[in-house]
Amino acid sequence: MKQRNRIKKFLEIHAGSLFFKLYFHWVRRLSIDSLESWGEKLGSVAFYILRRRKKIALQNMLLAFGKEKDKEEFKQIYRTNLKNIGMNMMEVARCVDFGNGYLKNLVTLEGKEYLDNALAQKKGVICLTAHIGNFPLMCTRLVKEGYPVSLVARNPENPEIATALASIMKTIGMEAIPDKPRRTCVSRSLKALKKNQILLLQIDQNAPRTESWVDFFGYLVPTFNGPVVLSLRTGAPILPMFIIRNSTHLHTVSIYPPFELAMSGDIEKDVTTNIARLTKLTEAAIREHPDQWWWFHRRFRKARDIKTGKKLFPKYPSKEHKARDEGNKELMGSIS
Repeated sequence: MKQRNRIKKFLEIHAGSLFFKLYFHWVRRLSIDSLESWGEKLGSVAFYILRRRKKIALQNMLLAFGKEKDKEEFKQIYRTNLKNIGMNMMEVARCVDFGNGYLKNLVTLEGKEYLDNALAQKKGVICLTAHIGNFPLMCTRLVKEGYPVSLVARNPENPEIATALASIMKTIGMEAIPDKPRRTCVSRSLKALKKNQILLLQIDQNAPRTESWVDFFGYLVPTFNGPVVLSLRTGAPILPMFIIRNSTHLHTVSIYPPFELAMSGDIEKDVTTNIARLTKLTEAAIREHPDQWWWFHRRFRKARDIKTGKKLFPKYPSKEHKARDEGNKELMGSIS
């Protein structure tokens, strides 16, 4: 049985890697003008074949919006969402070929002065963003503008694809920091801030239970403490930043003024309070542009009723999470 599982895993890894390479090879042969059309086609196909992800997305939208929208509206949002993601994938695969002039026309920066002023403090900048819009393209635009960028991200399960993505990011000129192992991620994040770099963090994915539990669309969900904890440790300002695709398929990166931390002197309470506030900023961006967020994430998997604290879903398998939970209190302790 073990031998069979090893063979199965080996085949899955190499088949996935081969598909990934063929996809990039195919996209690199397309004209840039055709990327939008092909991306929409990929999204339309995904709507019908990714049945499990579709179920997750529709369930998440029902939780988030309840009676504000009906089932047909949810389906239309998700259909458009996948088309947007399809176009995003095409653009990311070709972004290394975009000239500076083309990229600046494709992606506009608003609020650049806030970023420049924050970097002038020489403490690094923590940019809070989310899985909304073409966030990899946002990183590319910042790099092309001359900013030093590091992105903390969760690696794909396929190690060969993870290595390939890291290589692409290096080619673009940004640093990829895997979120695991935890200590290494924290160490590299601190090093990036010490070098006065931009550190992009996303707090809208399913987090370990030892992180802060805060309100997200009316439910309690565990949410990564990273932005606030790192800011308290280093003094680096936090700047919310989101990228949105508009109706003409151009992108706008909105950079907001520095986030003012609310401090009471109780570190643990202050971390949770400020993460809750940052989460509401993310929620507001999603509400404004619901067709651009990754609804197929299992964001509500550990969600609890905000009044009773009762779990919405059966207990999440603990084997994986025990490993992920290890060491998550260590960083909190270091700033107490």
